[in-house]
Amino acid sequence: MLSIPSIRDRVVQGALKLIVEPIFESDFQPGSFGYRPKRTAHQAVTRVAEAISRWQTRVIDVDLKAYLDGVRHAVLLAKVAKRIDDDDVLHLLKLILKGSGKRGVPQGGVISPALSNLYLNAVDRMLERSKEVTRDGKYVNLEYARFADDVVILIDAHPKHDSLLKAVWS
Repeated sequence: MLSIPSIRDRVVQGALKLIVEPIFESDFQPGSFGYRPKRTAHQAVTRVAEAISRWQTRVIDVDLKAYLDGVRHAVLLAKVAKRIDDDDVLHLLKLILKGSGKRGVPQGGVISPALSNLYLNAVDRMLERSKEVTRDGKYVNLEYARFADDVVILIDAHPKHDSLLKAVWS
């Protein structure tokens, strides 16, 4: 059953988001676009279009929808605690997460996109490392764009880069 946050819950989450989002934002990767300040879906599409113009035309489309429903609260809170040393903030986040059930982030919660981006930042970091590992001088053989729980990975189409397809999945 989908629960809709009350006005009070939305105000509390909004205030908490104002505190934590700027801290998390400094850690987020350049390929992440969903629900971030000064980031848009159009910028994600532009990133994909530019990669295609550089012959990165093999496309892997990844949908992580159910992934966010399975967010483990302890893991998420540990990620928050690495950057925020405030017991009151952590306690409040724990209460917000507890209200959404045993796993996942609150559906429709004001703070949910920021928490989801924090949780998925590890995926973005892995993709950034993959870009660097597959770089050939100034040429990038792999690009990605993530908007919320949708990820597009683009790989160079040259046959000598067939191994990149396997590398993305390993």
